[in-house]
Amino acid sequence: MTIKPKIILCFFAHPDDESFGPGGSIAHWALQGAAVHIVCATKGGVGGRATVRAKELKHAAKILGVKSVTFLKYKDGKIGNNDLISLEKEFIQQIEKCKPDTLLTYDLNGVSGHIDHIAVASATTQAFKKLKSPKQLVYYTIPKAKSNLMGSYFIHFPDGKEKNQIDLIVDVSHVWNQKVTAMKQHKSQMHDVKRILLQSVFFPKEEWFLVRTSK
Repeated sequence: MTIKPKIILCFFAHPDDESFGPGGSIAHWALQGAAVHIVCATKGGVGGRATVRAKELKHAAKILGVKSVTFLKYKDGKIGNNDLISLEKEFIQQIEKCKPDTLLTYDLNGVSGHIDHIAVASATTQAFKKLKSPKQLVYYTIPKAKSNLMGSYFIHFPDGKEKNQIDLIVDVSHVWNQKVTAMKQHKSQMHDVKRILLQSVFFPKEEWFLVRTSK
């Protein structure tokens, strides 16, 4: 399966989710001429670094070819069930403003199991179901072999997917250096940058997605 989106609206929870996750695909689609926009629910403020992390995302987004970055006012690590309705409403507003044909977010398990990720993926899914304008929703996910390496990175790091479960695989080898450069803009998260790059040598330079289409 291949897709060639024209306008992509990405929903993430934290600065760095874009580069550490589907950054290669974002760069790939931008090179193909897609207008890519990012909505980030928080500024990653745990530890008092919200201003720094927001700037890091803006620098990374520019490298990936992203057209715009919008921050919402949710608190890092605090997006829970009580926020889902308001989050969904704000996402709908962003979709109606941007008029994308494609939405991009995390796998419904949050990829890492982070509750903020799960909430954002859930709200994106509900918004997609209620609107007719986006034609497809693309969920970023990872191979099970990668999730197996994570151990106790979080209290619960859910299993990734097997290849036969995947709808779309994007070869990002041609934009790999671009992705790495974007990742390195997140200097406050350099420990994670080094970990991801160390693990990446064991896997093909590709990114995996599940795809849902509107009825």
